[in-house]
Amino acid sequence: MAKMDWEDVRQFILNDREIREYFLSLAEKGTMRSTNYSLSSEPASEMSVPSAKTQNAMLEKTIRVLKAENDALRREISTARTRISELETEAEKFRRAAVAAQSELKSAAGKLTTFQPICNAMETYQSLGEKTRDAMRNIFRTASPDGFISCGTQKNSLANLWDYGRTLAANGSADCIKIDSLFEYFISLYNLTFEQPVYTLIEPKIGDRFDEDLHVCLARGQRISNISGILLRGYRVNGKTVNKALVK
Repeated sequence: MAKMDWEDVRQFILNDREIREYFLSLAEKGTMRSTNYSLSSEPASEMSVPSAKTQNAMLEKTIRVLKAENDALRREISTARTRISELETEAEKFRRAAVAAQSELKSAAGKLTTFQPICNAMETYQSLGEKTRDAMRNIFRTASPDGFISCGTQKNSLANLWDYGRTLAANGSADCIKIDSLFEYFISLYNLTFEQPVYTLIEPKIGDRFDEDLHVCLARGQRISNISGILLRGYRVNGKTVNKALVK
């Protein structure tokens, strides 16, 4: 850094009217404090003007103060930049953590999708009335997920499950709809062990024309032409109708 020429600085300030007046006012205030001088007791014309030496000393002091303030500001800026860099590093860590968490969430969602059907089936089973669950103890001998699947996918269990659904439907129990849902789930699992589905559902729709070859009407003493409700879907095994759909 080049050595400062104080004379040049002094001349610059003295040549600038506003700066000169500013420093003169500072000098006047300093003189008033040191001599306990009262402006009201003396005319303004009699106030003394500081000498060049005094002005130089004041100027040098002011410059030193400004330089100190400038250095302090530079240190603050440096500290702020360092902190910004630290925060950016932390932000990058959080960003990477968020990406990793998002990946884990996606993986967990995929696993949940895989296990959601069994969860839904078990919830459906647990929502059955206590009497209904007790009546099916010969089908579902354990409440564990593995045992639930193992028992439900046995061929005899499938037949017994549907038969019990028919009993519920004939007695007017709403649980027959839940049995229908469980039956659909377990035959889908059973079919996974074969290249071609062994079990297929007979799935009538409301409004379909009643067909005695596919449907059984549970509305006793009534003949219907169109289906108004489905109580339990029927099924075929290897294309052969085993049980017709129960409708009303």
